Amino acid sequence: MSNNYEKKFMGKQVFYDDKARKNVVSYYLMEDPVHQIYGVALKKSQEDAGLIEWDSIPKITDSAEVIGHMINSLIKYKVTPISLAESLDEIMIREEENEQSEI
Repeated sequence: MSNNYEKKFMGKQVFYDDKARKNVVSYYLMEDPVHQIYGVALKKSQEDAGLIEWDSIPKITDSAEVIGHMINSLIKYKVTPISLAESLDEIMIREEENEQSEI
């Protein structure tokens, strides 16, 4: 089992919480180049606090195109690490229901 995932920065979202603190969520594509499996990692950091949340799901699909669409949806909807798994499930259900539609 290979554990050598390469991470590629795909984008970030900046938002302010109810205490007016700046939060930054960074989105990464994870790739296992040996097995051609793609996944995603999210990191959330906060002003003056550094890294406060992270999550990753390394094995989602063997399609670079599919993972690209998924990450774009995660960025568009400002998904945070705490809701990553649930959000990916929803994205995959919608993709299966109508493969031609854009989320």
